[in-house]
Amino acid sequence: MSYNFSSLSPADFEDLTRDLVGKKFEVRFAGFCAGPDNGIDGRHAPNKRNKIILQAKHFVGSAFSTLKTAMKRERKSITKLKPKRYFLATSRPLTPSNKTELARVIGPALKRHDDIIGPTDLNDFLREFPNIEKAHIKLWLSSAAVLERVIRSAAHQFTSISRAEIEDKVRVYAQNRSFKEARDKLENSHVLIISGPPGVGKTTLAEMLSYAYIGAEWEFVAIRSLDDGFGAIVDLKKQLFFFDDFLGKVALDTRALASKDSELAKFIKRIQRTKNARFILTTRAYIFEEARRNSEYLADKKLDIMKYGIHPPRAAFRRGFISPSLI
Repeated sequence: MSYNFSSLSPADFEDLTRDLVGKKFEVRFAGFCAGPDNGIDGRHAPNKRNKIILQAKHFVGSAFSTLKTAMKRERKSITKLKPKRYFLATSRPLTPSNKTELARVIGPALKRHDDIIGPTDLNDFLREFPNIEKAHIKLWLSSAAVLERVIRSAAHQFTSISRAEIEDKVRVYAQNRSFKEARDKLENSHVLIISGPPGVGKTTLAEMLSYAYIGAEWEFVAIRSLDDGFGAIVDLKKQLFFFDDFLGKVALDTRALASKDSELAKFIKRIQRTKNARFILTTRAYIFEEARRNSEYLADKKLDIMKYGIHPPRAAFRRGFISPSLI
């Protein structure tokens, strides 16, 4: 799979290059919040004399002259930093002569031309480190092959929309730590209950997780009742079950809860008995808490390890992302 990185924002591209260049050259780069970076998008500085600096320039679609001009503006900062080693990573395709010109602009801080890393190099690194590719979900989901699998997935509410709408959702998704935390929790417990107030991104997180599993060739099964789930589960298939607003969209239906809470507990146990099943549920936080007060099954403390809560931001989180927390 080869990428031009156009699906990534500048912040996404910085994160990707820190991971890839750091892994390739066995350096742990520290990242920084949005704002003036003084020529630094990643820094490894065990001491003042051994600074290693990474600069990321997301210039996909731009002329080489635009990148060269930008690097001329960076020269003063690079000279001031006096790094032991300096890396430049860019999404703008580069020829050998382009790298030579950039090397002259960067100056003596650049120890070798190979430390100027273009999209061809980044794609080579992605093939070498496939786990990094999968970790950067926006990049991976933007590939034609994965998008085709998502769109062809058996009819469900997510893929009833157009290809353009799906691509737009992937493009604008602001990946943050909630995705990895939620996916890790789902893998550990096989069941994930995403809760939170309206409008904080529960369904968006569930969609992106679902796209990731569909892209990895899991069958997606959207259910509207637990009977649907019991009828569809097949131990030999890799299946992801999804139950949106499983306790109600606006308020808890206490009569329905009385009849289905024990069935939910049985279905969760059924999911956990097979290595090939995962189950994502979403609910509004206040409905879930009311349900736990009214049901001995939902009050079970074992459900705590399956629950992922999303809250409105209490303080600014890096680059304006929603601040998630585990509860």
